Amino acid sequence: MTEPRRILITGATDGIGLALARRYRARGERPLLLGRRRWAELAHLADEFSEADYFQVDLAQPDCAAQLVEMLGERNVDRLDVVVHNAGTGFYGRFAEQSPESVNRLLTVNLAAPISLTHTLLPWLPAGKGQVVFIGSVSADLPTPDYAVYSATKAALSGFARSLQVEWRGQVVVQLIQPGATRTGLHEKMGISQETMAWETFPSAEKVAAGIVAAIEGKRPFTTIGVGNQLLGMAGRQFGFVVDPVMRRKTANSQQPTVNSQRSAEAPTCVITGAADGIGKALALRFGRAGYRICGVDVDAVRAADVVVELAEMGAEASFVIADLSTEAGVETAVSQLLAGAAIDVLIHNAGINAVGGFADIPLARQMKVVDVNLRAPLWLTAILEANHKLAEAGSLVLLSSLSNYVGYPGAAVYAATKDGLAAYGRSLGAAFGRERHVLIVYPGPTRTEHARRYSPDNGRESRRLPPEQVAEGIFQAVQTRQTHYIPGVGNQLFAAAGKLFPGLMNRAMKKTIYDPLQGRTLT
Repeated sequence: MTEPRRILITGATDGIGLALARRYRARGERPLLLGRRRWAELAHLADEFSEADYFQVDLAQPDCAAQLVEMLGERNVDRLDVVVHNAGTGFYGRFAEQSPESVNRLLTVNLAAPISLTHTLLPWLPAGKGQVVFIGSVSADLPTPDYAVYSATKAALSGFARSLQVEWRGQVVVQLIQPGATRTGLHEKMGISQETMAWETFPSAEKVAAGIVAAIEGKRPFTTIGVGNQLLGMAGRQFGFVVDPVMRRKTANSQQPTVNSQRSAEAPTCVITGAADGIGKALALRFGRAGYRICGVDVDAVRAADVVVELAEMGAEASFVIADLSTEAGVETAVSQLLAGAAIDVLIHNAGINAVGGFADIPLARQMKVVDVNLRAPLWLTAILEANHKLAEAGSLVLLSSLSNYVGYPGAAVYAATKDGLAAYGRSLGAAFGRERHVLIVYPGPTRTEHARRYSPDNGRESRRLPPEQVAEGIFQAVQTRQTHYIPGVGNQLFAAAGKLFPGLMNRAMKKTIYDPLQGRTLT
């Protein structure tokens, strides 16, 4: 007799998670439920599930994976056939009203916890047969001004899954399943009224769970539940140039940002994170040459001082905030100094780090630092500065994503996740701002910088990479002409188009180019 499969489901005490657990139990499988409440608070589940199969773990805690591993050992669970990352939390409202604590919780529960659990639970998954399932959302493919951070986390989860699928092919089945709006308790918890969103008319959790189970059994890499959601997601992915302007017009009157009409007394101010080197330095020099007052944010005080000297020599005013954006204290340092300064005319989120190698081989702490620098810090900074009215009227917000948004990045799945999340956040903010402010999302490809040299498995063709000065010039011109999306370089633009048209082919090409040459190495 075949032993029932062990299926771990996060967020399993309510909504879709509970519906999945019930469906698998009815099929004779062994669902293992993970939730944050004590078993004593879940009396309504006692007749259906055993306490031995319930794991009380709060995914908002940084040690959630270690807690789960300890419990698995105590209960002699030595195998997990399927891991379903279903847990999620949300926020609805103007993004400037979302507290840093709320931003942190969404990032931790919706993104960091699935990454952490996936990294830690790999030894429990049977080689060649185990499945890891990420429950995303169709909102990841659309601009969503009322829940920008939620959609950013789901887009990041999508980017992570796409890159991990290429890495783990033949080892573990990785699936991304995107339901649309579902009738669960999440909407009420987020404070959304029926008048605002008729969520009681959405498909039931049981109906959506049936579609998810079918997709899991089919082992399809990517599934969107429901024909309407499939069309909506395809429109958002393939025709963003139409969808995004429509959303900007739709929300122009409903979510007007509070703007600071005060302009800089002598010169417009440009704030650039990661401005001491690479593209950030080139941007500082380009905007400085155009007459902007430059405020850089960087962790490298020595290089920052050199940039200030270069800018002074060309007659530009410049200063730096020395802060480590991978830490909460560093972000607070940056925030306090920026709040004390002039209104910001151009805010450029350029700072970024990477960790290249097999996902399972790179220390988890390093990968969490990538999340903190590349995604958590920009979301915190933007929300706090906006809430304090520091972004000037008609100013520009620039977010540096990555070409991986179009083609995936096997060997750097967490980096790809953060850059996809940042791009989704930018789309939502563009819709929220309407015509009041300008949002530009940049998708750089390989650039001739120390960052690229450090994280590339092969620098033999470095001369083919774009110089950072060329990238900076393109970004500067895109800001002046108020473009919404910019891919530097014709070759990169063709590469992005190929990624949209032939995703499977391009993923295999990226694996051959980036992941295979690593041969067990990690570049951190």
